Amino acid sequence: MNPYLPAALAALCALIAARGWALLRADPAPPGLEVITPVRQGGPSAMTRLLERLGRPLVPWLRSLLGERRVEATRRKLGAAGRPEGLTVERYLAKKAGFFVLCTVAAVFTYTGGNPLLALVMVLLGLFWTDFWLHGAIRRRQGRIERQLPDFLDVLAVTVGAGLSFRMGLARVGASVGGPLGEEILTTLRMMDVGAPRRAALEDLRERNRSPSLSQFVGALLQAEELGAPLSGALVELATDMRRTWAQQARRRAARTAPQVSLVVTLILVPGTLVLLAAGMILASNISLEGLFG
Repeated sequence: MNPYLPAALAALCALIAARGWALLRADPAPPGLEVITPVRQGGPSAMTRLLERLGRPLVPWLRSLLGERRVEATRRKLGAAGRPEGLTVERYLAKKAGFFVLCTVAAVFTYTGGNPLLALVMVLLGLFWTDFWLHGAIRRRQGRIERQLPDFLDVLAVTVGAGLSFRMGLARVGASVGGPLGEEILTTLRMMDVGAPRRAALEDLRERNRSPSLSQFVGALLQAEELGAPLSGALVELATDMRRTWAQQARRRAARTAPQVSLVVTLILVPGTLVLLAAGMILASNISLEGLFG
């Protein structure tokens, strides 16, 4: 067997994993609205199509193995991630199964080549890589929504305060702000256009996203609707509170960074400096290393 084959297969798996992290061009189509929300992307990449073809025969088996509860959880995760590459649940399961098949084949060749540890790593990569990729897509998209929301609320408060109706203001500001938040707002308005009650559409907006700030915004809207409170002032106060919360979170992240920097300095820079000092002292004192070590 060619001794370079396991290394080539490992490099191929690493390339596929790196390519997967780059496939984060979101196609916003929350659950159940594939017909309402237009698909603006050109379609999946060639690698994604290959993985789907490999894994499509295994989709019924994988779906029965996961169960309806986990399949529904996967559907919600895809909605929170904005359906990257227009993935549905079936296509995501096909991609997951196809990547597992590819990694398993590579693991078999690696194991027969005498490297069982690398084969185990490949199998684990095939099992969990798509889940990690989807989790990263969710985290990045929800983070963008968190950053966009305070400015969105400020503009919405000005729009509503100028006399525009709340629904028209949402449509105007959602179209202008763009990004994941604008896509979610426009999707909510489309649900209202097809007959969904306003409260149900707003609650669906909250359920299909994992942003605490967005959940707070929806709660404030529902509360203002029930109590008849002025909406413009509530939006301004909510935007101020979100900015304050975001600043506190940034300070906490900065505080957590300091020990990490200290650990890097202690483990890398300090030993390297000591080695340089010791080498300089030895060279300056003309000590014979051969005599020192016998």
